[in-house]
Amino acid sequence: MTEKKLTPMMKQYLEIKAQNKNAILWFRLGDFYEMFGEDAIIASKILGITLTARGKGGDNEVPMCGVPYHAAEGYIAKLTKAGKNVAICEQLTTPALAGQSEKSIVERGVVRIITPGTTLNDAVLDERGNNYIVSIVPENYLRGNNEFDTPSQNFALAVCDVTTGEFGIVKVKRNKLNEELMRIQPAEIVLDEDSEIADIIYDGQINISYFSTIRGKRDVLINHFRVKNLEGFGLEKEELLTEAAGLLIEYLKETQKTNLSHINSLRTYSVDNSMTLDETTIRNLELIFTLRDSDREGSLLNVIDKTSTAMGARRLRNWLLRPLQDKECIEKRLNGVKEIFENVTLKSEIRNILKEVNDIERLLGKISLNSCAPRDIAALSQSLGKITHLKEWITETQSEVLQEINGGLSNHSELVAHIDSSLLDELPATLKDGGVIASGCNAEIDELREISRNVKNILVELATRESARTGIGSLKVKFNNVFGYYIEISNANKHLVPEDYIRKQTLVNAERYITPELKELEEKILGAEEKIILIERQLFEELRQRILQDTEAIQRTAYMVGCLDALTSFAIIAKERNYVCPEIIETENIDSDEQIVNALEIIDGRHPVIESLSFENSFVPNDTFLSEDENYIMLITGPNMAGKSTYLRQVALITLLAHIGSFVPARSARIPLTDRIFTRVGASDNLAKGQSTFMVEMQEAANILNNATKKSLIILDEIGRGTSTYDGVSIAWAILEYVHDQIKAKTLFATHYHELIAVADKLENACNWSVQVAEIDNNVQDQPEKKIVFLHKVLPGGVDRSYGIEVARLAGLPRDIINRANNIMETLEKGVVEKGIQNSLKRERVSDTQQDLFTPITHKQEVSKIPEHLERTHAALQNIDPMNMTPMEALAKLEELKKMQNE
Repeated sequence: MTEKKLTPMMKQYLEIKAQNKNAILWFRLGDFYEMFGEDAIIASKILGITLTARGKGGDNEVPMCGVPYHAAEGYIAKLTKAGKNVAICEQLTTPALAGQSEKSIVERGVVRIITPGTTLNDAVLDERGNNYIVSIVPENYLRGNNEFDTPSQNFALAVCDVTTGEFGIVKVKRNKLNEELMRIQPAEIVLDEDSEIADIIYDGQINISYFSTIRGKRDVLINHFRVKNLEGFGLEKEELLTEAAGLLIEYLKETQKTNLSHINSLRTYSVDNSMTLDETTIRNLELIFTLRDSDREGSLLNVIDKTSTAMGARRLRNWLLRPLQDKECIEKRLNGVKEIFENVTLKSEIRNILKEVNDIERLLGKISLNSCAPRDIAALSQSLGKITHLKEWITETQSEVLQEINGGLSNHSELVAHIDSSLLDELPATLKDGGVIASGCNAEIDELREISRNVKNILVELATRESARTGIGSLKVKFNNVFGYYIEISNANKHLVPEDYIRKQTLVNAERYITPELKELEEKILGAEEKIILIERQLFEELRQRILQDTEAIQRTAYMVGCLDALTSFAIIAKERNYVCPEIIETENIDSDEQIVNALEIIDGRHPVIESLSFENSFVPNDTFLSEDENYIMLITGPNMAGKSTYLRQVALITLLAHIGSFVPARSARIPLTDRIFTRVGASDNLAKGQSTFMVEMQEAANILNNATKKSLIILDEIGRGTSTYDGVSIAWAILEYVHDQIKAKTLFATHYHELIAVADKLENACNWSVQVAEIDNNVQDQPEKKIVFLHKVLPGGVDRSYGIEVARLAGLPRDIINRANNIMETLEKGVVEKGIQNSLKRERVSDTQQDLFTPITHKQEVSKIPEHLERTHAALQNIDPMNMTPMEALAKLEELKKMQNE
């Protein structure tokens, strides 16, 4: 399509599109939003709408599709969910207002760009979670290069939830970048147009937007926050953080086309102030979503979230992903939960009030961004009106945290009264049709409404009055679409017409007149509805600005409501599920004569999720004791399905719950301050990155071994199972020793490698535990003589059986396979390989002449001599190709090895 053939409208479209290349442009044409070209092709596929063409069959044919403007929200939601940006281009003038002819092109412009991280659409947003947008600036950006391989390199992150006004900045190292992004879980990431860090970000699964900008963001922040300098934010000498914050503010202003008045504070936070939870731990412990279905139901969050408001739900989720690291802060929360827990009436009243409180944060966000409807402001007023009643109930509380909440809740009665007196009781969904402002607020609106309601009566009164004044009994006031309102007088009464009557039209038998009063009345009647809407919009805008004057107080109230709701949720779940208040232990900075054992001690602990499920009404509780002075490693053996993984996770979840200030599912619990919780659970791969199950397993193990400290809690479930038996048991053995000797962290190590029982027996601070199983007579024909019953009880001592075949039978494997498996098992159990491993494990772990796994060999050390029969066995094993052997050949080879061993 050549430019000279373009219509003025298409020229205008292309000019605006050129300025919004990274968004699908919604071009307003009358009652439709139209899309053209590539935008139309992309949008039609996502939205499932018909793709047509403009200028069909001609040289200027261009793909085209459109949606009705009144249904726009639903279609925009689909595009946003698909990760697309949508630029809304509106008609800014009409031909009449612009002094143009009807055929002249109207002025148009983009009024807002909707992106995944800036949407206000309720159909897209999760009301119980934040919708964060993040900008990232690497340290090297300031020096003009794009190398990011150094683990210690700093990255600055600016984090904002446009819907609530929350805005924060943080500095993290390269190796902590994705951990922080996992906790934030942003809907969109903004990068400088020249940035090359997209490939290192969070598996590349987040929507990334590039923004053209220039360096030097100090003035951007100063102008936005209306301050003289950045000292109040601690940024005067923090160039990297300043760049990230300024980049995000610039991007938000460019897309939202407003001043973002509700983003009025900037909080600097540190990842060191909370327990780091990496992606693996969040996933394995199923904190937010389940592993199997990525579903909220079945997660820890779903169990403990008894909040009544969206603000409380978001606050609780934030707490869950950022466990506290300060004993005083944890205990402050616990004391608040305890006070609500013990006061049944207080708990009930708080909950009842909060159920009537809407999402104050997001309502205020809509109002600030000028995207609010009349009902949004009414909902805000209704919610703020409950705060006074809420304060009455918590004013007399004693705990520090509840008193802080009470102090943070403002009295909004004056604003509430102003809103309530300004709006009608029954409000429309939008402002465009009027019917918003209450009677008594504006005299002109009252008059115009009275006219609109009583047009007929007003005209009758006018006719009666004029008839009496003129003495013309047949005088009538009429209306038609051509002449409007007029007074009609028959020719017989023309001599009685007053001088102030103005002739409008002459008929055969009558004359039509208008008067100044009738003309004024006509203008009021015909323009009443339009003028009412115009005045209402002006008054509505004044009301919106009045609300924004109290933005900071409303935001503080909303935050405190969220905190109170989250604490109340903890108290509710504690009462419903019989949770107890944990004792938090910190051994640092205590008096020397004070005896505190830094032990993790849980009596009758329970898994919070499993016990909440309907099919687990009789959960079997278990004890845990891990002490840095005695046994800090528990090696746990037992059959599949017996509950090893459940036990491991429940200890981790109880520890985590204590650190967020929640009561815990146990009879009693003493929880030491824990810097991190590490988990290596289950089998998974990452095919997108070309990583096998075993590679993923080893990477997760490496992360633990490289980052865990003595104050960490480590959960290892079936380490080494992703490779061959020999490799696996060797790796598991080495890791067990390394954790014991080098890290000395409290560790739960579940395994099916029963050979490790002997290893744990040799380790000074490790102990063997097992999940108990009962074998009982089956008394069923053609079935094994014994069947197993899982007791789900963890007790001291190891077990040397996995009962895998019994579990396979329970799963429904054919009986022939089960019988054959038992026969093969009997043969394999007589094999020399397992005996050789057992014999090796019986030797001393490390002696003066034995090589330590983690110490290099020197000329002063001697390697213990391998027995001759084992050398022969080893040599024979080297010549075996198991992948090309039949089962019978394998059994024959095993028999040969057995004879060799006994010679």
